[in-house]
Amino acid sequence: MPPLKYENTNNFLEAFRPILQDHGQWFHDLLEHLFYPDEHSTDCELQAPTSFARWSVSVSQEKTVRPEIIERLNALHTDLFSKAAALCDVVNATGKKPGYKKFKELITLFEEFVFYVRRLEEDLLEEERGFDPITGLRSKSMLVGDVSREMERLARQGKSFCLALARIDHFAEISGIPGSEEGNKYTKLLAGLIKISIRSFDDAYYMEDGVFALCLKQADITGGFSALERLRKELEQQKISVRFSGKEERPLSMSCCIAEPVVGDVADELMYNLSRDLAESDMESTDTVLKFRELSALERYAQDVE
Repeated sequence: MPPLKYENTNNFLEAFRPILQDHGQWFHDLLEHLFYPDEHSTDCELQAPTSFARWSVSVSQEKTVRPEIIERLNALHTDLFSKAAALCDVVNATGKKPGYKKFKELITLFEEFVFYVRRLEEDLLEEERGFDPITGLRSKSMLVGDVSREMERLARQGKSFCLALARIDHFAEISGIPGSEEGNKYTKLLAGLIKISIRSFDDAYYMEDGVFALCLKQADITGGFSALERLRKELEQQKISVRFSGKEERPLSMSCCIAEPVVGDVADELMYNLSRDLAESDMESTDTVLKFRELSALERYAQDVE
């Protein structure tokens, strides 16, 4: 099944306009209420706009968008309004403005919701390139462009993010043939675990041959490790054993490599360095489900000099 249908692309794109307009006005009203509650009426302005819900139902019925995309946007929308409601409750109960950390979390959710709506417009124009048909994750063809946009946001706004690669250990040995039905089974399984391990506004991609990429927004290296730890726990709970070619059964495991980009990094180079580090890791060790390796520019320079 193709990721998207395009018979009514123009109408589909038109449907985004009220979503962005309505939510922009809602967010403006919300900010007024959070910081100037005495001067702002809450009778109807802070009600969630209905345009997104109508759009979500419509595209689900018409099957014009992959279910994974709708689920991601719905999760982000739910998180946004839950966070907004919680902040409103605090303001209504105390009369005080919200704390900076909670307010920044709200800003992040709103920015990511708008970002994903606009990016879906771009994906429509990219036709089938946007999503991997096996896993439902974003395809590797979209990764460099997406990471480049995050690098721009890092340079412009100072918003950190992490980039990680995760590899199914010994993928080539599973049933002996990468891309086989057996390989696809574990690929889909890990893709599902990744989806429930990352936040609603993070991105995940399927590269090839059991390798995944994760773009973890608004996260430093510590937050990135936490995301991978969630994935590790999800995999552990599955208790999956795999029979490798000519070998006894062993637990299914993954190895990971993570970096926190800095201003001036280039998306292609980041991916190359991550891939190189992951390839140079100890391929025979499966004692742990996930192995973390933080990239240090200074250490990498020293290694290259040696």
